Amino acid sequence: MALTVLATGDIHIGKKSSNIKYDAEEAATKFTWNKIVDYVIKNKIDVLALTGDIIDQDNRYFEAIGPLQSGFEKLKTHNISVYMVAGNHDFKVLPQLVDSEKHSNIHLLGANGTWEMDMFSKNGEKIQFIGWSFPKKYVSEDPLLSLQISDIDPNLTTIGLLHGDVGVANSNYAPIDINSFMSHPVQAWILGHIHKPEIINKSEPIVYYPGSPHALSAKEQGLHGPILLTINSQTDISIEQIPLSPVRYDTLSIDITDKTDEASVRNIVSSKLFEDAKSKIVKLENVSFLIYDLILTGQHANVNDLEFWVSRIIDDYDREMDETETRIYVRKVELDVRANVENMAELAKESSPAGVLAKTIIALQQGKTTEFADNLLQEWKLIRNSISQSATYHALQTTERFEIEENQDSTQYLLKECNRILTELIGQQNQ
Repeated sequence: MALTVLATGDIHIGKKSSNIKYDAEEAATKFTWNKIVDYVIKNKIDVLALTGDIIDQDNRYFEAIGPLQSGFEKLKTHNISVYMVAGNHDFKVLPQLVDSEKHSNIHLLGANGTWEMDMFSKNGEKIQFIGWSFPKKYVSEDPLLSLQISDIDPNLTTIGLLHGDVGVANSNYAPIDINSFMSHPVQAWILGHIHKPEIINKSEPIVYYPGSPHALSAKEQGLHGPILLTINSQTDISIEQIPLSPVRYDTLSIDITDKTDEASVRNIVSSKLFEDAKSKIVKLENVSFLIYDLILTGQHANVNDLEFWVSRIIDDYDREMDETETRIYVRKVELDVRANVENMAELAKESSPAGVLAKTIIALQQGKTTEFADNLLQEWKLIRNSISQSATYHALQTTERFEIEENQDSTQYLLKECNRILTELIGQQNQ
């Protein structure tokens, strides 16, 4: 008979999703924690496994203690075991909330940074959990280096629970060498710390970041939810993601070429948004809020008008899907439009500002550069570095052209901005 384990981490009870227009209970991570508990009970899951950062921070203790312990009580009533480890956010708080006398079904593994194993048995079937918990906020050593193979029974299916940073050698949050996973007789490693779901290794052993079950910001796009492991044997473990997050963030690109007035732009944006949401209808059953970042592409003659039109989309677009009662709205609109130029190569021959921009655009598209592009890139790097290294708060302008992101590709940024400026110049000339 198969055993089932629902695994998740990084719930961060005490936090709320950003950019929610309404004061809704679904925005809070404790809402998703309750959904996870209800899902486990309803579907008669054998074990709930938690990979750390269940609570957001020390100062969230009193906010988290009620929902967390209430969930523990409900799980105990239904004879469901919980195996978990502490992460860098809850290394102090989580042990305080685990009362082994009151919650005999709750097992915190690896306290104080030492590996610990515990066996789970049901209906004659056995699996073992092995785990390591953060002993302090920062850990610069690979926890797997201290794991002894002799601690593991090779005849039983073993599930490893660990919070850490895979493949980041200089991380302060338990840097883990991916090759270390292969050195131990563990069939599946379920990890915490990274909020985006990610499969590190598909089998022998399985290495999986379930990600945060509750999307907290636009950086956490797509499906979010715990993973369900069905364990038939050591060599037969299936995994399925269960989409339980009440908030979903997505990005949608829309070509607005030939849309020359506000009404036509608004119409195509509205129709494409709803069309994309409808295509996700099966996966929106538990989603209360679907929040989009839009990228408008194609050719356009007047970027200033376009900026004004799209700002009104952010303010005004708010629609509900009847089938799932999911509310859809727009968080941000990015303009990635090209100048409406019939012959860019011909324009690039000119010495005018428009000609310099056209020449630069062609060069960047071909993977080359120009003196003008080099100067812009140098200025861009200086601005970004001054912001990232500053010890004081600087309010950034809210328009997209001034948003400086750490992972933003410099070439693509310059290409977008050159197209923007050229569009403005041509628009001015045509007025």
